[in-house]
Amino acid sequence: MKKIFIVLLLIPALMISACGNKASKKKDIGTKAEINQQEQYLTEDLIIKIDSLIAGFQKLGVMPHMKAIREGTLVLTEREKRVKPTFLTPLTKVNDLVTLNQKSRALAIYAVDREIAVLYDMPVEEYDRVLAQLMVETDNVALMEGTEIKVEVNTLDLDSWIVTMGSEQLEKEQVHLFFETMASGILEALYITSLEIPRYIKYFNDETASDVSYRFLLVVEGIESLMPYHPELESISGILDPLKVINAINVKQLEEQLNTLAGEIATARNKLLD
Repeated sequence: MKKIFIVLLLIPALMISACGNKASKKKDIGTKAEINQQEQYLTEDLIIKIDSLIAGFQKLGVMPHMKAIREGTLVLTEREKRVKPTFLTPLTKVNDLVTLNQKSRALAIYAVDREIAVLYDMPVEEYDRVLAQLMVETDNVALMEGTEIKVEVNTLDLDSWIVTMGSEQLEKEQVHLFFETMASGILEALYITSLEIPRYIKYFNDETASDVSYRFLLVVEGIESLMPYHPELESISGILDPLKVINAINVKQLEEQLNTLAGEIATARNKLLD
C-alpha cells in the first residue's frame, strides 16, 4: 500500500497560529495549598485512572482488519474496486462542524474512512487536506509533530502518539476530547466492519475479537469518569449507550454481535457529527 508523508501537506497548515482565550479563574484567598487544590483539573486518583486507560489504548493499537489494509494484506479485486463505497462520511461535512467535540470526532472518522478509500483505490488528497485542517483546528500537537518530523505514516496511525496525545490534552484540560476521538474511531471502524462482515471478520482471532470489547470498556470508562468535569460528554455517552452490550470474547461472538447490532451501530455512527 502506498504510504504518504503528511508533512508535505501540513507545512502550510502549521504556519497558522491557533490561539484561544482561556477564561480567567477566580481565586479565593487562602493558603497556597488550598489554591492549588482549587485549581486542580482532576483528582490525583482520576488522573492515574485516565493514564491507565490511555495506556490501554496504546497497547491495543489498531484493529486487525485496518492493519491488514495498511499492510496490503487485505486487498480487493479489480472488479470489487469498481464499485466505490457510498457509505463514507462526505468530506464536505467538515464545513458544518463548529465545536471542538465535533472536530475531534471527525478527525478519527475521516482517518478510518481514508483507509477504506485507499482500499478502493480512491483519491486521498482531499482526505489529507481535511485531516490536516482538523489537526490544526483541534490543536492536536501530538499528531502534527508526529508528521512534522517526517516519519513515514498512515493517517490512521493514531496509536503511535496516543500517550503523547492523551497527555497533551490532559495538560490543556481537554482530555475529554481524547475519548471523543477514540470513541469515534472505534465506532466508524465497527460500522464499516458491520457492512462487510465476511470480508473483515477473517482478520480477527479470538484475542483481537475480545479486544473489541476491551476498547469499548476503555472508552466508556473514560467518558463516564470525566462526565462530572465535562457534562458535554453526555452526548457521546448517549450515542454509545445501545452498544455497551458488546462483550464478545471470541470471533464467533463478535460476528454474532456485529450482525445483531448492525442497525444500532449504523444509527450511533450517523449521530457522531450531528
